[in-house]
Amino acid sequence: MPERYLGHNLGRFRVDTLVGSGGFAWVYRGYDPELDIPVAIKILKPQFAGEESFESRFRLEASIAAKLRHPNIIRILAVGREDDAVHFVMDFLPSGLEGRLAELGRLPEGQLARMGVDVASALAFAHREGVIHRDIKVDNILFDDHGNAVVADFGIARAVSGYVEQTGTNMVVGTPQYVSPEQARGQPLDGRADIYSLGVTLFKAGTGALPFEGDDWYDTARRQIEELPPRPRELNAALSEEAERIILKCLAKERDARYSTSEELRADLVRLLGSSATPAALAASEDRRKRDRSSDATRPQPIWRRIRRTTLVLSGVAVLALAALIVDLARPREESVLAPPPPTPLLLPAVTVDAQPPLPTDSAAGAISGTLRVQAPAAAEVTVDGVSVGRGRWRSDSIAPGAHVVVATVPAPSGCPSARQESHVKVSAAGTTAVPLTPRPCGYLALDALPKAAKFTVTAAGGTRAAEGAATRHPPIMLPTGRYSLVVSAPYCAEFRAELAIKAGATRRQRVRLICR
Repeated sequence: MPERYLGHNLGRFRVDTLVGSGGFAWVYRGYDPELDIPVAIKILKPQFAGEESFESRFRLEASIAAKLRHPNIIRILAVGREDDAVHFVMDFLPSGLEGRLAELGRLPEGQLARMGVDVASALAFAHREGVIHRDIKVDNILFDDHGNAVVADFGIARAVSGYVEQTGTNMVVGTPQYVSPEQARGQPLDGRADIYSLGVTLFKAGTGALPFEGDDWYDTARRQIEELPPRPRELNAALSEEAERIILKCLAKERDARYSTSEELRADLVRLLGSSATPAALAASEDRRKRDRSSDATRPQPIWRRIRRTTLVLSGVAVLALAALIVDLARPREESVLAPPPPTPLLLPAVTVDAQPPLPTDSAAGAISGTLRVQAPAAAEVTVDGVSVGRGRWRSDSIAPGAHVVVATVPAPSGCPSARQESHVKVSAAGTTAVPLTPRPCGYLALDALPKAAKFTVTAAGGTRAAEGAATRHPPIMLPTGRYSLVVSAPYCAEFRAELAIKAGATRRQRVRLICR
């Protein structure tokens, strides 16, 4: 049981709280008394720690990753084994891209470019050192206290790859929604595979959706190999053409059509951050966009080539489902015996627009009218005075001055308290009245706790209490998306604390076994 390490020390590091469980390891929050900082501790599960070949490969790759000293790569503080605990210790960074997207839906272009610059910098350094990540995705990108993106789990996918090669296990390493076409085929990889995966991550962060999702592992991998991605601006019209060009170049099917190095990608992302600074920069971006649109990367492939690729994918992804059980240490999967309620499907973000049919006004033609501008999430339906005007952003320059009721509603399960937000505004005859609305969908928290006397408290950011009650076999709790603190306690027992991220339409399952006297 993972609780057996709680309260114990691994070297100088104290193990405090179980925060999650991945395919291979338990993840704990701990404490380093020497540096006086919180740390994250990953301990291999016994079935893998007892496998000599896997353990040695795991420790070797963790040691190699520990030597990658770069501000955008997570710092590994220790790698070792104590008794039966094969572990490595790294900085504890509770904030990540996954949680930020759960709150915002997608990143504004400035934040997107900055995150991309940081990750490309990390990849450029690692590739120069001969290390390919192999599993770049939203889950593996964290943020430090200054908002800098930090890449986690360097060497983990590589350790699994080495184990697969050494033992002859037939499986593909990586996350199907993020793997490059050559990775899906099981071909040899270079740094351009990471560039492709970063392209998927940028697409997801910029639009709120993945470019390729299939009915199962096989279908997802087939789409990665055969199909062209949708244009990001079709899902988020606020993205610039240059941002779209960069993302699509990363997602080129043929690796020679992508950026040749992460340094080259980083340079374009840096220019994207300041692309409005000079007319020359804009002209250069437009030239690059035209060249890339005319390249083979965006042309439909001949049918004979697609048929050949379909054959290749069958051999390359035959066991992607097994791979999903092996490589996913970055995103903890909490264990629970509770069955989650059926998730309510959420709509993909609609294209945001600034022009909608104007609302009826009370003024005669040519009379003075006001301007109303509504800013809401892309998936939100916006109504003004009970009239639906579209989704996401909306603007009217011909609305009657006076009082109006603006409502934004996002798709969510029935009873979600945050899915609808209403604002009563007064539009003046001069100037613009801006109405920012931030409705949020809901997810679920499913608790399974012992002993029977255990109580729980869930607190939202800012200290607002969101839920509380008896923790044992509690029905799933509906919560607005965002980050929360969970405390589980019982008389004569050590208190359990954890940080949670609630995602739209998903169930966060948390299994807690308190240690009691």
